[in-house]
This record gives sequence, structure tokens and C-alpha cells, in this order.
Amino acid sequence: MITTKSTIRTEVIYDDEMKNKYLIRKEWDKNKKKALVIMKNAGQADEIVQDQTTMYVINNLSKLEYGVVDIVNLFPSIEGDETKESAVENLKCIQEAITRVDDVIIAVGKGAETNKKAVERLNMILAILLDKKANILQLEANFGRKGFHPLYPALKHQWKLVPYDAATI
Repeated sequence: MITTKSTIRTEVIYDDEMKNKYLIRKEWDKNKKKALVIMKNAGQADEIVQDQTTMYVINNLSKLEYGVVDIVNLFPSIEGDETKESAVENLKCIQEAITRVDDVIIAVGKGAETNKKAVERLNMILAILLDKKANILQLEANFGRKGFHPLYPALKHQWKLVPYDAATI
């Protein structure tokens, strides 16, 4: 009989009112690669509760030999409208996260391309990533299309990471 044990360390960064969630960090093996995953909106996950998106992110990154993930979003608001202050704080948090990871995975999904504010925010983040010379990746489906969110049915159980192409947004 074999018993295995593991601990996933979780850290979540919120604003003082807990209305904006800037980052979720999950660490299960700090000796493996680290990823920053950028999605569109803050979900329901916290330091204990996992939503489906966070679960699929962890499962797939683990299969790809990552041991740490920082999850951030274009829009950090959990409740209420975004403020200028929360938008600035979100970008600061993303800039800090970039310095700690090996790869940045853009996973905002196809819906972002029709949202002018989402495209604007993504372009701001991409400018920061390019300035920092980050290794930018995205999810590709087995039929060749790129630019998906982790909940896309064809990708939920197995990710294929490919270099990011700005033309997919």
C-alpha cells in the first residue's frame, strides 16, 4: 500500500473592502515551472473554495509540469463597478506577478474580442508583457483554433499551449 500526501498553498489578494480580487496564487510544487494565467473576470474561487475554472487551470497546469499558478483577470471586480483605483491596482498586481513566473498564459476566451473595454485592457497588459519580454502563451484546441478560456469544452481536460498570437483577439 502506498500513501501519498500533498499540500496546495493558496494566497488571495483582495482590496480592503473585499470587492475586488486581484490575484489567486496556488502552489503545489515550488520547484517546478510557474505560470501566470490571465482571464477576463474574477470568479467565485477564494482561499478555500475552488470554482470550475480554477480547478481546470490547476489540473491542466499540473499535467504540463507546472507547480505554481498565479491567476489574474482583466477585470478584478467581484461585486459592483470597477473604479479607476481598482483598475490601477489590478495592473500593478499583474506587473508584480509577471516577474515571478516562467510563462504567461492568455486565457480570456473568445467573448473578450467583442468587448471594447476588455480589448483595451488586454492590449495594456500585452504592452507590459512585451516590455518585460515575457513568454506569452495561449490555449489551442486540437482543431487548430486558438485563444480559448479554460472552460471551453474541448480544452477542459487537456491543454495545448502555443505561442500567443495577438491576431486571435
